Amino acid sequence: MTTEDEQEEQHPMAGQTGPRAADRTLEVLELVAGAPTPVSAKALARSLGCALSTAYTLLAPLTDRGYLVRTDGGYTLGYRVSALHRAFQRQMGLTDGVDGIDGVLARMRHATRASANYVAYQGDGLVIADVRTFAADGDEQADLAVGVDPRSHAYAHGKIALAAAGAAARRRYVEQPGLRRFTPNTIASAERLDEELRRIRRTGVALDVEEARTGLACLAAPVLGTDGAVIGSVSLAVRPADLRTRRHQLIAAVKQAAREASPVR
Repeated sequence: MTTEDEQEEQHPMAGQTGPRAADRTLEVLELVAGAPTPVSAKALARSLGCALSTAYTLLAPLTDRGYLVRTDGGYTLGYRVSALHRAFQRQMGLTDGVDGIDGVLARMRHATRASANYVAYQGDGLVIADVRTFAADGDEQADLAVGVDPRSHAYAHGKIALAAAGAAARRRYVEQPGLRRFTPNTIASAERLDEELRRIRRTGVALDVEEARTGLACLAAPVLGTDGAVIGSVSLAVRPADLRTRRHQLIAAVKQAAREASPVR
């Protein structure tokens, strides 16, 4: 009688067909991408909870297609990943250079002497698809990352996404992950948040003053796609005192940058 591991050794992808096999292959890619150093096949097998032969079976197509590269120390991301990222940037309208998003952020940072950010939205608008940051030396920065951010109701860029999202998407966010309180200033009631989002839709700018993090204030404006839908936002991260003293200048700068970043001006 063979053990489960022995059966898997004999048939490495037994029970690993269709969506399950695709899911585990993507899991391998994500594990390698999230590691600070090359990852060995043995380490991947341990993380996946599978036999070593199964790990090699999952690694083979990723390596053959150039999404992973095998080095002396283990597996690292391959050249095809950067090609995918460039294609993603084209689809999201994230062009580089002085006429692209990077140029817009560089000009906004120079004009305001503040950290400038661009956040691209995807799906129902509450998923951060890409982040660009031009940090000002010694100034505060928002801690932004791709994915669903449970702090969306506390950050200015997140409020832009919530204000543009449909009622069903906003309701899902309020229910899960919910309106957690990160500082004493965080909006933690659905009624107050609705009022705030109505103000944002009316004025075209979102503010947060120490709502996500003590000592940090942000302001953001929506970037519109060719169909007029909100596809992202540009934002500035400053100290609360700077927002109080330069409020009008910063609002004007972030609105101008949002117009420049929009594909149709």
